[in-house]
Amino acid sequence: MVGLLLQSRFPMFVAWGDELGFLYNDPYAEILGVKHPRALGRRFQDIWAEIWTDISPLIEAAMAGHATYREDLPLLMNRKGYDEQTWFTFSYSPVRDDSGKVAGMFCACSETTRRVMAERGLRELNETLERRVSEAVAERKVLADIVEGTNAFVQVADLGFRWLAINQAAANEFERIFGVRPRVGDSMLELLADQPEHQAAVAAVWGRALAGEEFVEVAEFGDPARDRRFYEMRYNALRDRNGTRIGSYQFVYDVTERVHDQERLRRAQEALRHAQKMESLGQLTGGVAHDFNNLLAVFANGLQVLERDPSAEQRQRVYASMRRAVARGSGLTHQLLSFSRRRPMNPESIDPAASLEAMRDLLTRSLRGDVEIRMELMPGLWPVEVDPGEFELAMLNLCVNARDAMAAGGSIRITAMNVAETGEDGPAGDFVRLSVQDAGCGMPPEVLSRVFEPFFTTKDIGKGSGLGLPQVYGFAQQSGGRISIDSQVGMGTVVTLLLPRSSQQPVASPDPSRASAAPSGGPRRGQVLLVEDDTEVAALTREMLSALGFTVLHAATPVAALGALANGRPVDVVLSDIMMPGGMSGLELAREIRRRQPKLPIVLTTGYSEATAGMESEEFELLLKPYSLEGLYKALSVLPLDP
Repeated sequence: MVGLLLQSRFPMFVAWGDELGFLYNDPYAEILGVKHPRALGRRFQDIWAEIWTDISPLIEAAMAGHATYREDLPLLMNRKGYDEQTWFTFSYSPVRDDSGKVAGMFCACSETTRRVMAERGLRELNETLERRVSEAVAERKVLADIVEGTNAFVQVADLGFRWLAINQAAANEFERIFGVRPRVGDSMLELLADQPEHQAAVAAVWGRALAGEEFVEVAEFGDPARDRRFYEMRYNALRDRNGTRIGSYQFVYDVTERVHDQERLRRAQEALRHAQKMESLGQLTGGVAHDFNNLLAVFANGLQVLERDPSAEQRQRVYASMRRAVARGSGLTHQLLSFSRRRPMNPESIDPAASLEAMRDLLTRSLRGDVEIRMELMPGLWPVEVDPGEFELAMLNLCVNARDAMAAGGSIRITAMNVAETGEDGPAGDFVRLSVQDAGCGMPPEVLSRVFEPFFTTKDIGKGSGLGLPQVYGFAQQSGGRISIDSQVGMGTVVTLLLPRSSQQPVASPDPSRASAAPSGGPRRGQVLLVEDDTEVAALTREMLSALGFTVLHAATPVAALGALANGRPVDVVLSDIMMPGGMSGLELAREIRRRQPKLPIVLTTGYSEATAGMESEEFELLLKPYSLEGLYKALSVLPLDP
């Protein structure tokens, strides 16, 4: 911030710390007047005591994390030894320290006193002038003495784009920016005939006015080789005594400096936003690197132990650690993709009451013994259209957050009811409203405003990834619903999910007692054409298929896969990644194979939802990455297997 303001020629300052210590650049010193240089390092309140009641609410908002902006704010300031009325356009933006806490605020400002006073004087003068000119022109009398006595550019034209009147200021300005001088009776279109670009611009704006439209507009006119300026133009209809429209008249003011001031302020604000984005990006990459370094450490250390030929018991412990690391990495990736809306979703119609009851044991095991789950589910809950796995993960994340908020234990209340939304605050229609309520510590406003940011967490290092609520947010958005949070310090938190009602009957949950596990070997079950460009992924997938009893024919590209099929190689099922290098995707490959061999089963794999863009519902069997041996076995059930 210091580097930004010291290098800028635009007035800026930073107020830092609890005392709001004052630091500013040279352009701002001119605004301070006699208060400079003693203002440097002083408390903000001491420097601007006379306007403190006017600006303190804006300062409090900025220090609470909310940027503010005011245009032409009147302030009675004492900076030359006496009180004077001033006007300023400025913004207060919060600046955060390395921990994410608001540590100060940044201001880019512009004194607009001279312009405001000038505009007021001109407005008062021109309001009188416009009224007098309107009356005179309506009676077809041009009062040249009044028109020539103003700094405004005044022009009057008939319906044929010919000047009925033009004051000297307007004629001089027209000649200065276009190189030709207009006179009463001239056609503005003919006068600009050799400048077609400028002729079209003038014809467009005057055409609206001469068609009867009354409006105010700011636009840029003029030949760049001469001068090009911004003008505020006010057009009104010209009528005769009978009320018949006979033309239009225009009052124009040069507002170039005002436009430039606004652009400089916009650039300063954009520079601040860019700095804040870079800070957020640093937090994001740091969080990802921290979590994945921990996962890589498990595998790196585990491999070193396995290379030393440990005992069977040690091997089992290493394998268990690696499996947990895989699960953590997979969960972290799923949460990231859910927040960014890049994870594939498999929405189904489910019974939320049945799903929540089925999760009761899981939730009980995941929470502490001093935490009780209470469910209050409305009878006759509508089915909802969601991804069942993402639904369970979202509810688990909400309950874990509720548990962590109650250090001394307590109860988590889960409620569900049918509601009809009118669409005032979001999508309209029928929804099931799910709420998870705790009686924990609650959240202050500055924390509540950031809960959906990825990797933002108030938990200790290693106790929270900061991806729980972002996953729930992504799940709600992808499901066509929304999420809201209500929390107060010491009063607990309520998280509410709105999930859209499904028009389909709920899919029956499978009976766990009848679920079949993937076989660990056995007779050969046919040949799989594996299409995968990643060497390591292909090697491990080959081993998994072999463990399931399949023989494997590998092709690294779609072209190689089509060649293998064309050569008559026996293939019972195709397993292909969707994301492929080169000109053909896995989806395009599948469609080409379907065209050539309509009865050949095809399974597509991906971990990136945008890769499935254009794929019709149930067009092909889809297996989401990362998948387990059991998941691979289930997907390949499209192939009739040997008994």
